[in-house]
Formats: sequence, structure tokens, C-alpha cells
Amino acid sequence: MPTTTVLPGLTARAAVATGLPADTPVVVGAGDGPLANLGLGAVRPGVVACSIGTSGAMRVAVERPAVDPLGGVFCYALTEDRWVVGGAINNGGIVLQWAGDTLAPEFGEHGEEELLALAATAPVGSGGLIMLPYLLSERAPHWSALPRGAYVGLTHGHRREHLVRAALEGVCQQLALVLASVRAAGNEVREVRASGGFARSPLWRQMLADALGMPVRFPAGHEGSSFGAALLGMQALGLIDSVDVAADLVRIDETVRPEPASAATYAALLPLHSELYDALVPTFASLRRLAPGLPAEPPPTPAPM
Repeated sequence: MPTTTVLPGLTARAAVATGLPADTPVVVGAGDGPLANLGLGAVRPGVVACSIGTSGAMRVAVERPAVDPLGGVFCYALTEDRWVVGGAINNGGIVLQWAGDTLAPEFGEHGEEELLALAATAPVGSGGLIMLPYLLSERAPHWSALPRGAYVGLTHGHRREHLVRAALEGVCQQLALVLASVRAAGNEVREVRASGGFARSPLWRQMLADALGMPVRFPAGHEGSSFGAALLGMQALGLIDSVDVAADLVRIDETVRPEPASAATYAALLPLHSELYDALVPTFASLRRLAPGLPAEPPPTPAPM
């Protein structure tokens, strides 16, 4: 049914549980991803919403539904005359968390700033070190449970700052592959708006703009998907004419433009990320087959007799 469908009200049990009047209208609503586009004001064709939290995503609103023949991106309903095309990745901020736990545990549980400062000491491109950030398999644009993370290009000259930076670059390059898939599916991309926990880091903001090769606009304080849900509910109840008002309600606080030299480096490295995935698929499959005999934890030590 349409996402703007209004149900007659709450059941008696729900009214008691929530403390709301029983005649409170209930709007069916949309998915978290499409609503994030509303929350960022990315509702007009060509305006892409990017988010990096624990995971990440790239989505663009379109005026008619379409199926991607290449299978790289999805198409979700937002309203009866608006859909969202894009793809989500499993590995966003979780990669930074892994890097901290594994490579710099002395920074502690809340050592993100120190970890990012460490990554900033490594050069753009991490000295030729590439990380495929598939710690939790991957969704767009591959949609496969097979892939695993990999560092490729490791040399004697690399240090942990290179490994941390390569992990962040891997996330941004994966989003660049999703954006390329959005374009390959026939969608215009003329603006990117971004949100998520990563936006607190100037390094990561710049890295994303460089990897995408285009300016990234960061809205001022907003509530993301929850703001989008409120707007959709307002349209459903006739309080606003259309969710298109989101484009005018969201104020842009900062625009980060790509640095030409860095963008050129990432553009040269992006095909390698795609090629490495294809080259390693047989290895990923073999590792999946061998996984039952290769536990991540050592067997428990027998109790003394």
C-alpha cells in the first residue's frame, strides 16, 4: 500500500502502551533509507544522499521506478510519485572501530579522534596500500555474503597509520563504487549531501569529497530519517502539499570541495578496488568452504588433571 496510507487509529492495547489517544492517526510510513533522503532534503532528481554511520549508503530520489539491469542498486518506494535508487554498504564506521580495536587498542574505547589523527599522518593513497573493507561481507554493488576484508600492497615501509588510513579510504572508495553504480543505472548525479557520525571528522569529510570527485554538502543540525518520517506523515495528513518542501527546509552548513591532486589519486585507485573484488571472489569462496576448520578463536585449554 502507499507509504502515505493513513490507518484509522490505535488499537486499545497500543493506546494504553503508548499513552496516546486511541484516535491518533497512524501513517504506514517508508523505510529508513528513503526517509534519510527526506531528512537531508535530497528529494529532487540528481541530489544524492550519502550517510556513513556503522554502515553507509548512497541514494538518489527519482520520479519513476526502475530496475537496474546490472543489479548494482535497489529501488525503494518513498511516495506514490517518488522512489529512491541507491545502495547500502555493510562496512562504514564499523571499519574505524575495528581499526581502533585491532591496530591501536591503547587509544581506548572512545579513541576515534586519536585514531583519525594517526590516519592523517599517512599520505593520500596510503603509500599504495589498498584495503577492501569487507569485514561484514558486503551489499552494494556486489550483494554477496562471500567477500572478506583484505589488505593488498603491503610493504616493509607501511606502518599502522597507513593501515588505518587505508581502511578509511576503502570505505570511501566503496561508496564511490556505489555512486558509479547509481550513474550506470541511468541516474543523474549533480549534488551530494552527507550525514552520519563520520561528518564530525574533517579528515573523513575531505576524504569522501576526494574519493567521490565532487563537492559534498553537509546540512546543519538535522534529525535524518526521523525528520523525513515527520515530513511524510505531514504529507499524508494534508499538513503540507508535498515532501518536496524538504529541499527548502534543510539548510546547508558546509560544502567540502575535492582537492584536485587527491581526487586524481583516488580516481586512479578506484578501478583497482573493483578489479580486486573480482579477482578475489574464488579466494573468498575457498575461504568460506574452509571456514568451519579455521575458527577465529583458539580451542579452550583443557583443565589440569
